[in-house]
Amino acid sequence: MNIPSLFDDKIVNDDGRLTDTWKNILEQLFNELQINLSDFGIVIPKLSSEKIDSLTGMPISTMVYDTDNNVLKVKTNLGFETVKTELI
Repeated sequence: MNIPSLFDDKIVNDDGRLTDTWKNILEQLFNELQINLSDFGIVIPKLSSEKIDSLTGMPISTMVYDTDNNVLKVKTNLGFETVKTELI
């Protein structure tokens, strides 16, 4: 997700309309929210196994969906590990 930083800048012009800076910030924020949230919750990013293996610098607890193996993976201190589920 690429959430923009908060800018200490004028929010509205003298005519009361959003400045171009704030229009761009809100457009980017809304776009990221629409991509990464659904009516059912957070959308987990879908990546190939190769792409997952190449990820570096990801914080622990980052989740991704492995499209090659159809499994959910989570980043631990050991790397990305498959989340094991049990049908009940």
